[in-house]
Amino acid sequence: MPTNDPQKRKAIQKKADEKRKGKRARAWWGVLYPESAPDNWRSMIADDLVETLISPLHDKDVLPNGEPKKPHYHVLISFKNPTTRETAAETMKRWGVVVQEHWPKPGEPDSFKVKDFRQAARYLCHLDQADKHRYEISDVQSIGAIDYAALVMSATDEDAMLDEIFDTMDTYGLDSYPAVVRWTRTHHPEWKPIVYRKYTRQISEYAKGLSFESKRGYAAGVDRVDGSMEQSATTGA
Repeated sequence: MPTNDPQKRKAIQKKADEKRKGKRARAWWGVLYPESAPDNWRSMIADDLVETLISPLHDKDVLPNGEPKKPHYHVLISFKNPTTRETAAETMKRWGVVVQEHWPKPGEPDSFKVKDFRQAARYLCHLDQADKHRYEISDVQSIGAIDYAALVMSATDEDAMLDEIFDTMDTYGLDSYPAVVRWTRTHHPEWKPIVYRKYTRQISEYAKGLSFESKRGYAAGVDRVDGSMEQSATTGA
């Protein structure tokens, strides 16, 4: 029976909120098999205006017995607001995505609701699964505003990518920031989060250093910290 007591209404609302807690979520995911999905499933996702990450085609996964798994995609979505399981399932099933519609029983894993969006995103390429084939980050399709490479990159990944960028700059004499940008566009689009946003200053400074060394007569690939060479460059000996 409705009550006019503010305290009782507050208590009732709190109880209802607690009951609903965990029933809604922003992020959900499932598996899509190309042969059983609509031909235009990608455009259907885009038309629904839901931020979505689509994995590369997983065509190199194997079962525990060594047999190949059926080729498939992982589809990870993020609604603007928390959404019910029913709404998420209805949306994704229209695209041909296979989802776990029922709420799991106690002790049963939930393969539909996403608890950690970043970890789920990293799974799209098996970035943390050493026993599984690793897929290319650049092959993930992002629909919406999600920057996949920036989302999944760890500090270790960033260090490795910076090493690759600096090695490339040394090898090909990329001694200006515009030169690195052009190389990134043409050869390594997966570098964009590092080159365009996160480490622009460091890359620019490294390019300036390469230009300076070039003018001083250092050759690419030479050990620039060798004591005798440093003395030769500074003394002219």
